[in-house]
Amino acid sequence: MEKGTTHPIGRAVVDHSEGKDLPSVSVESFEYFPGRGLVATLNSIEVTLIHLEDRPRPGVSNVIQELQDEANFRVMMLTGDHDSSARRVAGAVGINEVYCNLKPEDKLSHVKDISRDMGGGLIMVGEGINDAPALAAATVGIVLAHRASATAIAVADVLLLREDISAVPFCIAKSRQTNSLIKQNVALALSSIFMPSLPSVLGFLPLWLTVLLHEGGTLLVCLNSIRGLHEPAWSWKQDVLQLINKVKSRLLPLTTNNTSSSALDTANL
Repeated sequence: MEKGTTHPIGRAVVDHSEGKDLPSVSVESFEYFPGRGLVATLNSIEVTLIHLEDRPRPGVSNVIQELQDEANFRVMMLTGDHDSSARRVAGAVGINEVYCNLKPEDKLSHVKDISRDMGGGLIMVGEGINDAPALAAATVGIVLAHRASATAIAVADVLLLREDISAVPFCIAKSRQTNSLIKQNVALALSSIFMPSLPSVLGFLPLWLTVLLHEGGTLLVCLNSIRGLHEPAWSWKQDVLQLINKVKSRLLPLTTNNTSSSALDTANL
C-alpha cells in the first residue's frame, strides 16, 4: 500500500523493504487521504494501513502551563497537521489557540501578523524545515537542535542542545533575569558615583568617605551579579525569596553544629 503514496514515512517503509525476501502483493482500488491515511482492496477485501499518531514530548503540558501562568505568555500552535490531529495534541498539552493545515509560507504569514497585532516580541519554537521561515521572522527563534533540520538551525537565534522541552522556559526566565540584573547594576553603579559626588564637592563628605562609598557601590554590583548563578525566577520577588532560602539552608548546618557543641560543653561541665 505504501508504494502508492508520496508521504516521507511511506517512502521510508518502501525503501527499507527493498532487497528483502518479501512476497509481492498487488492491491486494488487504492485511495490516499492526505493527513488521514490509506485505503485499498486486497483480494476483494478492504484493508487499511496502521494508524500512526503524534504524541507530545514528555513534560510539554507542564511547560505550556508554566509559560501561561508564570510568564503570562499567549501560547499558540502553528502546524501543518490536519485539524483533528492538531486539536487532539493541543488539547493534550493545554493549548487553546490552534492553527492547522499550514504551509511554511502560512506559518510565516501568521508570525508576521501576530507580531504586528501584538506590537511586541514574539518567540517561535520549532525544529523542522517547514518552521525555518517563521523562525527567521520571529523576534527570537528557539530550536531544539538534537533533531532539528539544518535549515532551522541556521536561522535560529537560540539552540537548545539538550533534548528537553523544559529548557525553553528556563531560557526565557534566564534572559529576563539577566536583563533585570543589568538594569539593577547600572542603577547601583550610577548611584554610587553621583550620590556621594555632590556632598563631597560641597564639602559635606571627606574624600576618603566618598571613595569608600564609590568602592562600596562596586562591591554591591559584584554581589548582585552573583544572583545570576542561581536558578532563574519569573519575578524579582521570587528571585529574592530563592536567595534568602539558599542563605538559610547554608546557615542552618552551622547553627546546628554550634548548638551541638554547646550542648557537649555543658554535658562535660
